[in-house]
Amino acid sequence: MRTHPTLRSHGFTLIEVMVALVVLAVGLLGMASLMVRSQQSNESAYARSQATLLAYDIIERMRTNKLAYSALESRKVSFATQNSAYALSALPNCATPATGTQAVGSARAAQDLAQWCASVRTNLPSVVPGQTSIVRGTGAEINTYTVNIAWLESSQDTQFVRVEAEL
Repeated sequence: MRTHPTLRSHGFTLIEVMVALVVLAVGLLGMASLMVRSQQSNESAYARSQATLLAYDIIERMRTNKLAYSALESRKVSFATQNSAYALSALPNCATPATGTQAVGSARAAQDLAQWCASVRTNLPSVVPGQTSIVRGTGAEINTYTVNIAWLESSQDTQFVRVEAEL
């Protein structure tokens, strides 16, 4: 009598393949979620860096022209609306053209503010108008300026940078 060897399959069953695909899909979805969060964090860090650089930029511009800025009667420079000119109470407004020629004194201060406003609009397009300002201190802190910059993140969260400096 002759015995036949048992025929065994040497491959994967359909169930094994399906289980492997489900495990792979769950892993890939987790990785995609992680990449999206990473991208959002990078964008947030970039916006914060830009806002900080812009705040220090206007502080340094004010330091180079102390006399003009200390003579300003205006206590607050603020964004009126996102699309209109920036409102200044006693100065030329930020809509003053940012030309390449060097101005002096209060004309230079107005030019600095115009250039700074343009930079803020360019680098932080979702700036929050009512919460972005340059405020001069009062009383004993008359030479202290506070630059507040607020912007909306893609998640609609408001982020802030506040820099205080004495001129």
